[in-house]
Order: sequence, then structure tokens, then C-alpha cells
Amino acid sequence: MESITKSLTAWAVLKLVEQDEIGLDDPVGQHLTSWDPPDTEYSWEEVTPRRLLSHSAGMPAGGYETVPLDEEPPLREALSGNADGPAARPTSEPGEFRYSNPGYALLELLVEDVSGRDFAAYVDDVLLDPLEMDGVTFVVTERLRSELATEHFVDGTPVTASHGPSNAHGELYATAEDIARFVAAGTETSGGPVGRSVLAPENVAEIYTPTVETTGFYSLASDGAGLEHFVETLSDGARAVMNGGQGAGSWSWFHAIPETGDGIVILTNSERSVQLIADVVKAWTDRRGLPAVSLARARRWIRLPVWVLVGVAAGLALRLGYGVVAGTRTFAPLSDRDRTTRAVIGGFAVLTFGLWWTIGRETIAFFLPVIAEWLGLALSAVVALLLVTLLFPKTDRNEPT
Repeated sequence: MESITKSLTAWAVLKLVEQDEIGLDDPVGQHLTSWDPPDTEYSWEEVTPRRLLSHSAGMPAGGYETVPLDEEPPLREALSGNADGPAARPTSEPGEFRYSNPGYALLELLVEDVSGRDFAAYVDDVLLDPLEMDGVTFVVTERLRSELATEHFVDGTPVTASHGPSNAHGELYATAEDIARFVAAGTETSGGPVGRSVLAPENVAEIYTPTVETTGFYSLASDGAGLEHFVETLSDGARAVMNGGQGAGSWSWFHAIPETGDGIVILTNSERSVQLIADVVKAWTDRRGLPAVSLARARRWIRLPVWVLVGVAAGLALRLGYGVVAGTRTFAPLSDRDRTTRAVIGGFAVLTFGLWWTIGRETIAFFLPVIAEWLGLALSAVVALLLVTLLFPKTDRNEPT
């Protein structure tokens, strides 16, 4: 389930709040008994369950090294930064949205220290069993291994199953039916009250209340982050909640309108699934007569940058070809004509190309691998044609040759 796991973690943490074991705005450090938070230039007093749940505690981005399913990665080693990932400590001022897996590893430890129980066992008792989510587990068994779907990288290569050191941030195994039960538990349906007696309705409402404005990729599908549920206000005033998970070879997604009881769960076993998920969500809202959600609208223009670059490349090619045929452009890279301007444009093109391949491509490919591939090809074509055009400066027909 990857990061859909975090939504269940939010319910587990709110259960501790409901039991008066912790407060959402307590400094998390005051409840930790088995691990000493590392030193940082930022205040641990600002690191609270609410901020950790909404990715606004200033915790670092990044994940952890995964290991084969027959190995047991240690949680506390990961928290201390010894699992090929960042240590769980604030690295920026709390209060701004910054998606963080280490923040959820810290929440897992919080649940264990406060409840005195293993995280997986606690979630089983307070959430999975009451909601009859019988196909959900954190525990890797031989039966589970035999039933796991094979995940695939962008190029179709199968992914070897593995897991990481923190159950709370993305190590849940589940079926679509079970996640649908979870999503339905937070909505107005005939199946029972909101929260299904696991959480009080007001605490479910707390989970769905935006805490911080989202940025980057997350802002394409939401207005803000609640407690590990991303939130969007629709055109009719209703509130949509959603979450998704992306792993090495898979995508998962759920979307729901709590007020109406509408919801959808999508699980895929390929990294190439974002466009498919957006298409399915669009079909769902159309079929149900619901207002369009941002994710569905984004599908209309998600390829726009590629087509813009293709258009620019075509324009450059036509301009260059026409100039060469008409004799208004000749190969003269050392020509004095507009030499400074050509050098500046060429340098800017090379710099843009370098930034894309060193920074931009990796960032976009994490969420949109197929789009990143096409963007890279289109940008490469534009830069190549631009550089070639600069090697063929315009000529004055009256100049001697």
C-alpha cells in the first residue's frame, strides 16, 4: 500500500488522542521513552503529532533502504539515520509543508512507547479488527509472499519484493476491498456512523481538516494536508479527501467524498500508473455525477509541457531548415554576427539542460516517470536544435563571402 499506510497510522495516533494518552499539540519528545531525539538547531518543542501527521514538522524528506522480506530492519537504527536514510529530526523550521517519511517512523515509535505495544499489534487491535479488515497485515508470512502481486518498474522489469524499517510510513499489505472498508469508515454511509466506533466523528473530522497548504506535486491534487489525508474543497462546497502511495513498481490511490459516501480505491503494480489513476478517477466522478477533482483536471494538461517543447522543437527545425535552403543561414560558428548574444543563449540552453538532468528529471520522475521520460526527450531535441541554429547565424546577402 506504500503511503496509504500513513492514513491508517493517522487513525492509530488519533485513537491515542481519543484515549487521552497524548495531545495532538504535545511536543512529541515528552512521550518518547525508548529513544533520545538527536540534537538539532531547530526546536523539538515544535515537533508535535499534528505537525508530524500533516508533514509540517520540519522533518527531512527521503526514505529508507529496503531489505529482503526475510530480514527485519530495525526501526531505531532508521530513526538515528543508520538505515541509508536521514535521521528523524527537524531540519527546517516547522510550520511549512514538507513531505517526510522519517516523520512517520517517529510516529510509529510514539505509538509503541505510549501504548507499550508493538505498532502492528496495536493497529490490529484498535483499527483492523474492529473494521473487519481481514486481509490487511504488516507481518510477512509465507502465505503473504505467495499472494503478493508482482510489481514492475517503468520499463516493465519485475521488482523484487522488499520492505523497510518503518511499518507506519508504508509497509502495509492489503487488498482493495480492505482499503475500501477503511475509506468507507470515514464517510456518511449506511454501514454505520462516521468512524465506525473506532474513532469519534469529531476526531475523523479532525483528520479531514487541512492543517497546512500543500506544495509541489501534492498541490496538483489537493488544497491542503490534513492528518495524512490530503484535502480539496470541490466546486459545490463538498470536501474531497485522498491519499496515494508510490513505491518501486507500484502506485495506490483512494479518493472519497465523506459527505456523500462516495469513494474509490485504485491499486496498480506498475510505476507507469499515474495517468491511468487520473483517468479512472475522472471516469468515477463523471459516472457518479460528482464535481471534477483536481487530480482529474490535471490529466488534461499533465502532458502540456511535452507538447509545448515538441512545438518549439518543430519551430526551430523549420526555421533552421528554411534559413539554410534560402541561403539566409550558413555554418559560421565563429562569425562576429551576434556572437555575444549567441554565446549567452547557448550557455543558457546548456545550463537548463544540465539542471534538468541533474535535478529536475529526478524530481519529476519520482511521481511521473513516463512524463519525465518524454520531457527529457523533448527538451533534448529543443536544446540540440537551438545549439545547431546558433552555429548557423543569419547572414547578410550583401556581405562578401
